[in-house]
Amino acid sequence: MSNSNGFLIDNSPSTQLKYDIVASKFVTGTENHHKLNAHISLGNNLGLIGAVLQIIISLVAVLGLGLHWVIKRLF
Repeated sequence: MSNSNGFLIDNSPSTQLKYDIVASKFVTGTENHHKLNAHISLGNNLGLIGAVLQIIISLVAVLGLGLHWVIKRLF
């Protein structure tokens, strides 16, 4: 069998299992690194907060105008 830096380069199931384990550990390490270095995007959060506030203000305005119309019709 050929040996490349401690890894066999045949196509046996045991070799494929070793490669799967190494690849899984590499991917897990990369994901953990990204999670630790992730930052919260303030711009996206401000946009969401702005959209929610805009909806609330719109609902208050529509309810206020509706209430004004009802009061005006009654009196």
